Amino acid sequence: MTLAPTVTPDPAMVARYRTRAPRYTSYPTAPQFKAISQEEIAAGIARGTGPVSIYIHVPFCVRRCHYCGCHVEIHGNRDIGEVYVDDLLAEAALWHAPMQPGRTLGQLAMGGGTPTFLKPASIRRLVDGLRALWPVEPGAELAIEVDPRTVTDVDLENLAACGFTRVNLGVQDVDDGVLAAVNRPQPFSKVEEVVATLRRVGLPQLGVDLVYGLPNQTDETFSATIDAVAGLRPTRIALFQYAHVPWLKPAQKLIDRFPRPDSEGRTRMWKIAREKLGAAGYVEIGMDHFALPGDSLATAYEEGSLQRNFEGYTTHGGLDLIGMGVSSIGFFGGVYAQDLKDRDRWHEEIAAGRFPTERGFVLSDDDQRRRRVIMELFCNFAVDLTEGDETALAAELDKLAPLEADALVVHTPGHVQVTELGRFFIRNVCAIFDRYLEVDDGQRRYSETA
Repeated sequence: MTLAPTVTPDPAMVARYRTRAPRYTSYPTAPQFKAISQEEIAAGIARGTGPVSIYIHVPFCVRRCHYCGCHVEIHGNRDIGEVYVDDLLAEAALWHAPMQPGRTLGQLAMGGGTPTFLKPASIRRLVDGLRALWPVEPGAELAIEVDPRTVTDVDLENLAACGFTRVNLGVQDVDDGVLAAVNRPQPFSKVEEVVATLRRVGLPQLGVDLVYGLPNQTDETFSATIDAVAGLRPTRIALFQYAHVPWLKPAQKLIDRFPRPDSEGRTRMWKIAREKLGAAGYVEIGMDHFALPGDSLATAYEEGSLQRNFEGYTTHGGLDLIGMGVSSIGFFGGVYAQDLKDRDRWHEEIAAGRFPTERGFVLSDDDQRRRRVIMELFCNFAVDLTEGDETALAAELDKLAPLEADALVVHTPGHVQVTELGRFFIRNVCAIFDRYLEVDDGQRRYSETA
């Protein structure tokens, strides 16, 4: 299976729909989170049954990439990870305590930062500790993000020995001028070496992360990046639009001295990627992912079961998600919970036997309804509506009329379908159903949609 011929919006339409909106890895989105009690968290955990999905955030990096929007700490000494793993295992025991007995691990994802900043023995100790609390389900996915610049063969061999099934490589771009502008020197030969090692040690399920809209990127350099990465034949490619939010991430101000693609340039790059990856045999998944046919993500999309959470598009979105580590976010029993970002305070809460949660959100019935609609649209570009949905969301459905006139959506009784052209504006479509969104609140909480 390959992509259908691409449909690209004209510049005037892009300009007309350009605004700021969430990427909807959650609904309600993180800016709406507020104080939440230990009792509310425990009650949400206790409601759950079945396997769990666990996300582990490792914030450490040895160097700061200027484009990065993640929660990171810059350190040169890997020994700091030893104490961090101690705290992660103590936090895991806190989450496990109120759960119903017999729950298992259906998915593990480690992100950052740079998870392989942790020494191999620390990663083994962490994975073994999690397995002791939640026995691993047959066919479970264990995924980890890897920085090809710093990872060693020993690190990769250890990941295979620990039972990881998928590795996501942060490549972002392969052009030296682009990488220099974002403070991320990375010879492509090193990426090729890491890919070869992953296949040698038995980790062929490979994802690659790319970013478009970076400084010094041009149509020509980005086209070469897509060709180079497609030539590696990763099973998945994530293609993220760079979010320039220097008011939230001050290091991004250092990028302002370099030229960046404008909206029209970013639209062309998106089109280049779709055409080239389609020709290379990749299936377009959701807003910003591509996968080879047969990959579980592609299968989920074909079956209409694709889901989304803070790990991005996933085949395990229906599981309770437990977030561990500073700044991590979980979702379970209708409750969002985000860990503290200050590592000292996070440690103190764990040591005191309390969930190290800074804020969260308990969803109402209306929130649950809107969450389902938004997530279905964002994942599968269509949603079936019940009679109750049609009544409760009547005002929002009426607001689809201008988008329908522009051939972005089709609304029929009981159904909303996003067109191929409308995929480019999926954040605009979903934002209509977001009752908390104040697009012009002046706080610039979100990146531009185009």
